[in-house]
Amino acid sequence: MRDKTRLLLKQYFIAMVLAGIAATGFGCQQNVAVSEADKQKQIATMYREYAQEFPQVKSITVTKLQQLQQQNQKIILVDVRSPQERSVSKIPGAIAPEEFESNLARYSNSETVVVAYCTIGYRSGKYAQKLRRQGINILNLEGSLLAWSHIQGELVDDKESTKKVHVFSRQWQLTANNYQPVW
Repeated sequence: MRDKTRLLLKQYFIAMVLAGIAATGFGCQQNVAVSEADKQKQIATMYREYAQEFPQVKSITVTKLQQLQQQNQKIILVDVRSPQERSVSKIPGAIAPEEFESNLARYSNSETVVVAYCTIGYRSGKYAQKLRRQGINILNLEGSLLAWSHIQGELVDDKESTKKVHVFSRQWQLTANNYQPVW
């Protein structure tokens, strides 16, 4: 997992550096703003690459999840990120994997849609893969919180609404422009 993440980070960083060099006239000192569309494309590309590692896991788009929420569909959101990441923000109502797994009978039934998420969808995809092997019907959120920010999805911290999203490092600043990446 770490090797794959490092490789993708390196590829993303190289692509962003090359794009910056090209956009700034090959060496001129300027700041290059990455467009929302470019960020969304990068998120989608990275997710597609990650998803190849868990092809049997079904996914759900952030748009579809938001629609289900608006229709008052019973949804259990499992935030598989670390406690430190979850303390920065989470989708309202999300629970930790430990809580989900210790209450499987309560949370997983035929009327409930169970959705795992993380920052971009890799860790949650691996988590969903593990649970699917145990017979649990769980979906993976495509692009996870990074994609969620691009549809203006609601986030909360321990106290209130927030626009912060924990990301791995400066290179992962793929949130929507009005959200604040934190690492």
